[in-house]
Formats: sequence, structure tokens, C-alpha cells
Amino acid sequence: MKTISKNVTSEIVEKKSKFIANLFYIESKEEAEKYINQVRKKFHDARHNCYAYSIFSENRKYYKV
Repeated sequence: MKTISKNVTSEIVEKKSKFIANLFYIESKEEAEKYINQVRKKFHDARHNCYAYSIFSENRKYYKV
């Protein structure tokens, strides 16, 4: 299985709009929500904050989009 080896941020500008992507390794729903809230606070003036996460454990998979 492929996984995230380190946290990464990337940014592009298209037609005067800035798009920022953040990639984080997480192990729990609470940890995902912590990162999402940190990004929302950092970019409080953003018009859109889109996110998705996946958590895999031995017995189940959990997806949030």
C-alpha cells in the first residue's frame, strides 16, 4: 500500500487565483480534523476550503470527502 512519507504544501496561480494544496499523514479522524482546522485558521480569508481524508486500520477503512 502507498502512503504519505512527509507533510507537503504546494501552490499554483491560475488566472489571478491562488490554489494551495496541503498533504498530511494522519492516523485518526481527530488528527485529520486538527489539520483541517489549522489550515482553515491559516487561510481564514479563503473562499473555499476543500478537503478529503482516508484512514485505514486492520479491520476497517474510513473515508471522508
